[in-house]
Amino acid sequence: MLIIYLREYIMNKTTITSFRVEDTDFTRIRKLPFWRVAVLVMSGWKTSIQNRVNKFFKDFGLLENIPTASAFCQAREKIKPGFFKSLNENVTKFFYENYEKEGLVKKWKGRLLWVVDGSHINVPDTTETREKYSIQANQYNEKGVVQAQASFLCDVLNEISVNSSIDKIKTEKYFIFSEHISHYRKDAIVIYDRLYADFSVIAFHANAGIDFVIRCPEITTFKKVQNFIKSDLVDEIINLKVTQKQKKFVEENGLPKEVTVRLVKVKLSNGEIEVLMTSLLEEDYKLEDFKWLYNKRWGVETYLDRLKNQLEVERFSSSKLIGIEQDFYGVVFLSTLESVLSQDDEKEITRESREKQLKYEYKINKSVSYSALVDYIVDLLLNLNKSPEEVIDDLSRLFRTGRTPIRPGRKFKRKNLTATQQLRYHKYVKRTCV
Repeated sequence: MLIIYLREYIMNKTTITSFRVEDTDFTRIRKLPFWRVAVLVMSGWKTSIQNRVNKFFKDFGLLENIPTASAFCQAREKIKPGFFKSLNENVTKFFYENYEKEGLVKKWKGRLLWVVDGSHINVPDTTETREKYSIQANQYNEKGVVQAQASFLCDVLNEISVNSSIDKIKTEKYFIFSEHISHYRKDAIVIYDRLYADFSVIAFHANAGIDFVIRCPEITTFKKVQNFIKSDLVDEIINLKVTQKQKKFVEENGLPKEVTVRLVKVKLSNGEIEVLMTSLLEEDYKLEDFKWLYNKRWGVETYLDRLKNQLEVERFSSSKLIGIEQDFYGVVFLSTLESVLSQDDEKEITRESREKQLKYEYKINKSVSYSALVDYIVDLLLNLNKSPEEVIDDLSRLFRTGRTPIRPGRKFKRKNLTATQQLRYHKYVKRTCV
């Protein structure tokens, strides 16, 4: 069972040895051993650090041993951020290996649907962060604000983050080759926006035998793609040759200099025509499939919105680099864990909706389920006096209290807010919506 697996992993000596900063860290029995500090980091920070520490120790009946906020802050600096990233990797691996047997891994035509996308993340402004990340300045703010770029490889059907990375602002494809490449699977179709329409990305997929769908920009360096855009054709298979700009990179990485791709045109609901480039050459993939397929890329936009507004990934509990990365990867892990743990309830809610012939199918409200998970994370991962089954039953009841209808084709017109309206929204409104 997943929870037993995670409890053992967090307390495992090999895990502690691998992810402590110094060899001497966490070698003595103290109030704040590795596993307590790790779970405390993930416990949410909508209150002060000391209040969070107090609640944590109260829940364990250890009021006489409460450490100071300063002690916790010092202890967390002994854990590498990679630990929280490893938790996400282990949950994802467990999900694909075990949940598929129970029919809980959603697929399309037997394929996983993955999307790569990125977003700028506001981070605390310190000397450290200015050196590590990027400074975005303009004529109104010469000093600028500090931002990092986060990149995600998401499974949009199962709503989990397969991999994530945070770094200074760089070209989009950098994260594919440096971070996501080792996580790709041949049973997945990877979907990209137009910023990834690059020969090196296409050649990598062809070389690895991994299928893709990429939205082509209106202005492209590929002449054959430009000709297709201008033509009356709606479906064509072409050969692309390496561009002069990409030739060195392709040769250095042993990638093919020519690849075969398929170009298709899809008509959007607003009447606009989009051109997609794909490795799916087989006739089994019909022209109408690609409009549906590319629309699934919207799932990563929803995920990023949830990460920022519901999970509040930018509300860091530390201004130090190690704390910022711990918080970032910790929130990503919790979002993945929530999606995995709610799969059973999601399936049951869908079944009930169909049996009762309701107007809409229903799904779990993510803001409700995530909040419940954070409240129960201590019991889930550390409370050995409470069985995983008991905790999961409690969570299941809470998950089901938040149901939201799935309304196909529903759209909201984006409102242009003034700076004052935006400030008010972020300070007040969004907190009442989650």
